[in-house]
Amino acid sequence: MTEITVAEAYLALLKARGVDVLFANPGTDFAPIVEAYARAGETGLDFPTPHTIVHETVAVGMADGYWQASGRMAAVMAHVNVGTANALMGLINARRDNVPIFMAAGRTPVTEKGRKGARDRGIHWGQDMYDQAGMLREAVKWDYELRLADQLEAVVERALAVAATPPMGPVYFTMPREIMAEPLPGFRLSPEPRQKPVPPGLPDPAAIVEGAAALSAAERPLIVANRGAGWHVLADFAERFAMPVVEFWASRASLPGDHPMHGGFDPGPWLEHADAVLVLDAMVPWMPAEQDIPPGCKVVQAGADPLFSDVPMRGFPADVAIAGDPAAVLEALAAEMALPPKGRGKEVARRCREGREARIAAAEAGNGTPMSPGWVGRCLDRALPDDAMIFNELGVPLPALTVRDPLGYFGGSLAGGLGWGLPAAMGAKLARPERMAVACVGDGSYMFANPVACHQAGASLGLPVLTLVFNNGIYNAVRRAALSVYPDGHASRANTMPLTSLEPAPRYDLVMQASGGHGERVEDPEALPDALARAIDAVAGEGRQALLDISVGVP
Repeated sequence: MTEITVAEAYLALLKARGVDVLFANPGTDFAPIVEAYARAGETGLDFPTPHTIVHETVAVGMADGYWQASGRMAAVMAHVNVGTANALMGLINARRDNVPIFMAAGRTPVTEKGRKGARDRGIHWGQDMYDQAGMLREAVKWDYELRLADQLEAVVERALAVAATPPMGPVYFTMPREIMAEPLPGFRLSPEPRQKPVPPGLPDPAAIVEGAAALSAAERPLIVANRGAGWHVLADFAERFAMPVVEFWASRASLPGDHPMHGGFDPGPWLEHADAVLVLDAMVPWMPAEQDIPPGCKVVQAGADPLFSDVPMRGFPADVAIAGDPAAVLEALAAEMALPPKGRGKEVARRCREGREARIAAAEAGNGTPMSPGWVGRCLDRALPDDAMIFNELGVPLPALTVRDPLGYFGGSLAGGLGWGLPAAMGAKLARPERMAVACVGDGSYMFANPVACHQAGASLGLPVLTLVFNNGIYNAVRRAALSVYPDGHASRANTMPLTSLEPAPRYDLVMQASGGHGERVEDPEALPDALARAIDAVAGEGRQALLDISVGVP
């Protein structure tokens, strides 16, 4: 066999351990990686499929969406410290949303001469750092720099195992160029990894009994979910025990939108009289400044890390804390719980149905000029196939949609790093090419996503994603925050609130057209259904990217 380098062994190891794709934004440190791919025919090694992505925000967002849609971890590689810096926003999002990503970067060459890969560009001094990983250590579960070539297998396997062990999250691995270029004589992959992810443990039986007792004794129990808490298991549990489910700040769909126990998206009306709350993997189950649990209300928190120990301050009560996969926790609770009183299910279902009807009516009423985001959501809900994947970042209001599939809806991480939605939809499309992927983004979120880089990658990789830009011309999140703190302040009375305007707006539809996609600007609410039909046909029928720049009002 041809003698291989550390870079070649590294790529072969990733592929052998289940990493099929590598999203890369290369730099001078990538020379051994480039050479490895170029001579793959000679070495006969199997590597992850490489995708050149021209901005790290896009690369990390694609890796995020790839995992969300498939459950398969992707690798990202960036150029030394500067590439890492650009990747950081996406890693912060992934860490807060428990998304495993194998994040790698080169490391400035250590030596100044005498070794293959030693410094030969001015930037190799300018990009040197005392602690390159220091800039992101709080945003990853683990980090390490490869120091010796013969560490490679153990280090990579450890990284993959740590990333995939619940609560999952990104890891960071760096390699100096000299080490990547070193020969690795006699390298042989072990048939099986020597380090594997730790599966979720079984829920503690004593905690299950205590939690089941609290929920069974409650007359007005409530479930709050945030990150995809079991879907079918949750649907059966909620209906069996007549417990409404509220999806608050949802980053993944937990329950079909038309389920009889779907209690909406605001816990307030239910929380006011609740006497027990089951919090399923929800970092923020309610807003303490606006809502609170009644005296005596028991709170049961369940999830891989029910106390969210990586959040410095989180004061939500946990009378019972149950560690475990949410679906497994629900099944264990169900085995211990008593059935609810007759009639409670009908009453809960009535309230859920009335709430849904009110939300839909409010959204349907938004067909004025400018149209409301809710109206856009209703038109989109009618136009999309049931198995479409929506990635929403400050765009469409979830109450306007009817999610019917566990992969039907993904929202941004509570970390709030903008620029996630469009790249994530692209990564999901790569993982699930048979499904339609839709990015619903605010105009600010769209600009943060580096859209030129996104659309270039979409054209290069053949990823026909539908993008809806909800264009209201302002930073609405900033506006809302100002009004929350100063409801009667000077900013509330200003014609244009300081630091919130995004005018003059570029022609986002023309940005799409510049990459060969279908782009339209929509201002008339009555024209939206036909515009959606044309955009969907471009995506599904022609295999092209499409974007609608939709003028919406400020809610």
